[in-house]
Amino acid sequence: MRSAARLTACVAVSIAIAACTTEPTSDDTTATTLPTVTTVPVTATTTPGDPPTTTEPTGAPLTDLTLDLVEVAAGFDQPVLALPRSGDERLYVVDQSGRLWAVDPGGQVLVLDISPRVGFGGERGFLGAAFHPEDPARLFVHYSRRDDGATMVEEYRFPTGADTVEPDPVATLLTVAQPAGNHNGGMLAFGPDGNLYIALGDGGGGGDQFRQGQDPFTVLGAILRLDVDSASPYAIPADNPFADGEGGAPEVWLYGLRNPWRFSWDGQDLWIADVGQSTHEEVNLVTADDGGANLGWPAFEGSLCVEFQGARCQPDTMTMPVFEYGRDGGRCSVTGGYVYRGTESSALWGAYVFGDYCSREIMALRVVDGTVTENRVIGTTDDGITSFGVDGSGELYVVTTRAVYRIVVTAP
Repeated sequence: MRSAARLTACVAVSIAIAACTTEPTSDDTTATTLPTVTTVPVTATTTPGDPPTTTEPTGAPLTDLTLDLVEVAAGFDQPVLALPRSGDERLYVVDQSGRLWAVDPGGQVLVLDISPRVGFGGERGFLGAAFHPEDPARLFVHYSRRDDGATMVEEYRFPTGADTVEPDPVATLLTVAQPAGNHNGGMLAFGPDGNLYIALGDGGGGGDQFRQGQDPFTVLGAILRLDVDSASPYAIPADNPFADGEGGAPEVWLYGLRNPWRFSWDGQDLWIADVGQSTHEEVNLVTADDGGANLGWPAFEGSLCVEFQGARCQPDTMTMPVFEYGRDGGRCSVTGGYVYRGTESSALWGAYVFGDYCSREIMALRVVDGTVTENRVIGTTDDGITSFGVDGSGELYVVTTRAVYRIVVTAP
């Protein structure tokens, strides 16, 4: 196990960090309970559809787990995501500076360089990528435009057997003006329905100063859902909650988010890590049937009623997080991860693994019928945690400001 080193400065990465910390984290590698925070009683919570149930605790108790990290790649400017490509045994690493790398045991190869187009710095940069699950020659990317910081979502072509991605985009899906430099979101991934889901933050600043979070007519502060197969550059799925444009932007699938820094699908369940303002970090869990759900920001920060910009706390119409934690112990910014569905660490099966950028803690929790039954800190990293990743076999990786590590977990 790697021991945690003292954070001495803020590192410019694409996550919303309200404050830096110089507090060291513990070198103790024993799993410890991660305290939840319930500052304000919530008497009613609406989550449309049936509660998520796929994360059944079939692995070992989290207290019994021992974690080790095996470095698989390093030397990047700022790695922020690791992802697989169907039919390809390599792991792909998104570098915030504008580069995509293919990694295998023989080393790492640059396959795409869009850095001349990318505005890299702070929370801006090359923030996400996704390969089409049925046609892996189609690559979708999410980045900040160099000239003005606008969010760009583009499609590129990466033919099977080619050494590199074709350098020019074949289509631009979205160009979204950003009123500030932070809260860009950045994740994009295909869901179980074959649609492309895209996360965007609330436009930045503090306290939702641009009033985006509770406005379903803007694509900011939201997760979008696009059909990239039926039309070019995309079509609106007929069952999107605002497909007709009457109650919101047709692309919007969920809203009420501050800065969703990584989401992932586990079957029909969608896990979303939303970075907090100053007190609460939260994990949201919804199902594929929950289109139109309002996740509460800026009325709520986690379960804390804050009511920024006059937004009203209405828990009977807003979906509360399944889990949240405070900023004690040097924590400051949640980094979303994945539910483990690999084969090499059966003890971790069914657990959602995520982390905190500042404390460098790797955390895990289990959910049964919409309720958290276990939550633990299962390890730490030497550097800030920018993301997690999976390979084609479902094995987990943690991405830090310096390198990418494979997560190996054992139990007695």
